[in-house]
Amino acid sequence: MARPAEFDRTEVLDKAMEVFWRTGFTATSVADLVTATSLKPGSLYSAFDSKRGLFVEVIDTYAARRLDNAKQVLENTEHPLTAIHEFFDNLRLDACNDEIGRGCLMVNTMLELATEDDDLRERITGYLNQAEAYLCTALTRAKELGQLESHANPASLAAFLMSNVWGLRVMSSSRPDHARYQQVIDHVLASLPVTAAFQIAS
Repeated sequence: MARPAEFDRTEVLDKAMEVFWRTGFTATSVADLVTATSLKPGSLYSAFDSKRGLFVEVIDTYAARRLDNAKQVLENTEHPLTAIHEFFDNLRLDACNDEIGRGCLMVNTMLELATEDDDLRERITGYLNQAEAYLCTALTRAKELGQLESHANPASLAAFLMSNVWGLRVMSSSRPDHARYQQVIDHVLASLPVTAAFQIAS
């Protein structure tokens, strides 16, 4: 019996991710993946079952990294609003460094496949909802600390912020002037109902 091909799974996922991220799921062929990963088709199918199986694992890997980064930033419970500002600043830096307009792999996939693949849509929705939950936790903590007005609804504000995350990710595909990202983010963050006391303190 032939031994299965040995390879670094993370390295293969990273290489496949670059292809899917650049061209999308539908336009990516198995030949493209073979070229990018240097694996034979049989090895790819043996390890991931199908192109879709590989793509799902790529999405899971991408989402885990993004969520880990978001969690690390937004779990700053001592300065939650500062953490939200840092979260959006990281988003701006990502967008400014996105020289070819790739955007967000999860958002791109939702726009491409949401009406065609219910399982994948629900999977990605779960990841995006987790990111929104991190924002909601930070906003809830900010309200508890008196940094947000008493009428503030953390859940609604988190949904608002997340919708702007989507918008910024989609906007990056047109590769606008870098200052435009900052202008949009400034308007988004200025709309938060921050208390006067916190404005003075900060």
